[in-house]
Amino acid sequence: MNDFISLGLSATTLEALEAKGFSSPTPIQAQTIPLLLSGETDIVGQAMTGTGKTAAFGLPIVEKAEDHAGHVQALVLAPTRELAIQVAEEIDSLKGRRRLHVVPIYGGQSIAPQLGALRRGADVVVGTPGRVLDHLRRGSLRLDQVSFLVLDEADEMCNMGFVDDVREIFAQAGPQRRTLLFSATMPREVMRIASEFMADYKVVNVRGSDDAAPLTRQVFHEVMAQDRFEALCRVIDAEPEFYGLVFCRTKMECDRLAEWLSDRGYPAEPIHGDLSQPRREEILQRFRKRRATILVATDVAARGIDVPDLTHVVNYAPPQNAETYVHRTGRTGRAGKEGVAVSLIAPSEFRKLMYIAKGAGLRVEKKPLPSVEDVIRVRREHIRDQLTRTREQCSLDAYRDLAREMLEGADPEEALAGLLEQTYGKQLDPKAYREVRSARRPAHSGGRVRFRAALGRAHGMTPRKFVDFVCNQARIRPFKIQNVHISGKHSTFTVPERDGDNILRSLNNRAKDGRPLVCRG
Repeated sequence: MNDFISLGLSATTLEALEAKGFSSPTPIQAQTIPLLLSGETDIVGQAMTGTGKTAAFGLPIVEKAEDHAGHVQALVLAPTRELAIQVAEEIDSLKGRRRLHVVPIYGGQSIAPQLGALRRGADVVVGTPGRVLDHLRRGSLRLDQVSFLVLDEADEMCNMGFVDDVREIFAQAGPQRRTLLFSATMPREVMRIASEFMADYKVVNVRGSDDAAPLTRQVFHEVMAQDRFEALCRVIDAEPEFYGLVFCRTKMECDRLAEWLSDRGYPAEPIHGDLSQPRREEILQRFRKRRATILVATDVAARGIDVPDLTHVVNYAPPQNAETYVHRTGRTGRAGKEGVAVSLIAPSEFRKLMYIAKGAGLRVEKKPLPSVEDVIRVRREHIRDQLTRTREQCSLDAYRDLAREMLEGADPEEALAGLLEQTYGKQLDPKAYREVRSARRPAHSGGRVRFRAALGRAHGMTPRKFVDFVCNQARIRPFKIQNVHISGKHSTFTVPERDGDNILRSLNNRAKDGRPLVCRG
């Protein structure tokens, strides 16, 4: 804790940090905390989600706040209710024995409990812009004596259209406040807010953490929620040397999933907080020796697991935030070895995953779930390789006489097939796999429609050439075509919903062999 002590934090706060398991500050914390504790300057901080910036502003707020001051001392604005809840919980955990009341306020929840919490006295309020404005207009929230005003994920605020709301909130905050603005990127709109409401500020720029490991390939499979377990089995079976962590949200889900996997013949073990320490150590020992190759874990239980050779990390339940995503996926792709991080998501979870990936500074690629044919092909190759290695590397003398006896008067293919069946069971039987239905998100989201075109790099397409092609064929303006992604033989893109029929009609009129050039989804 010496590094935290040097930042100027009190004994009470250090005690809370130690209880949370913090040992040393992250770069954003090391640079920001002393500035906020010692000076009066405002701060613009650039750092990725997952780098510890909540504690970077939360710890000084806790240090400077008075117990039961009788007014709101700090307001933190967050773009989503999930982030508002998370930030409020984090600040509440940092206060230790301090008697501070941290209140989250956000839309999608009845306003009555929030009114009651504010009426009883809130020292720190964490909220989304819309709900904060609602309380300001009702008079249930006052900011005239606020000491800290924090804008978290400022770039996301701008992307989500909250700029005018933020301006109105800032205008109602007292003049003696310290203003802190944190953002992963610094677009023009974010800097405009800084120049408009922050007179003399310092910039703290911290590069994102490299913990996610560049050797980790990030992919997701979109499946119906009821097919998630079958999808997991496909992911495992498509990699014969699968050795990985599968993350669940709850202890009960861990136990249930590990039991399902064991019933299907997979060497899986659960690990979570309800296990005794001896049982936990026994499971980890089995996992490290690869007697179990699948560990089904909660985030908390996985903190102490450090196994360098994992091939996969699977998000069976999506992570709650970018920091969790980085911590999970950073457990594979270590020591110069490649790894794969797989997220299994339902259509309704797509937007959350994209938001988390952006916050983590990662690109997560959508991939089709391995088909039954893919799995069987991989398993056939694996069996063939195993038999070849056995023949080349092992002494077979003890079995030669038996082999000759079994082949006398027998069909060699039948004899070998029987031996393979005895050894590998149903691994090559397509009937052993249940069908997984393709999952589709609603074609339009936020007034836009997603299309898939049978044109890609193999046809000479680049994003610019593709946009030009669509504009020429459909007679629409380039700015309407967004989210362009070019693959080998196909591309995806979105257009405003009102242009969807025009796209289908214009491009498919030029289709050859009667095959449509574009389709929805």
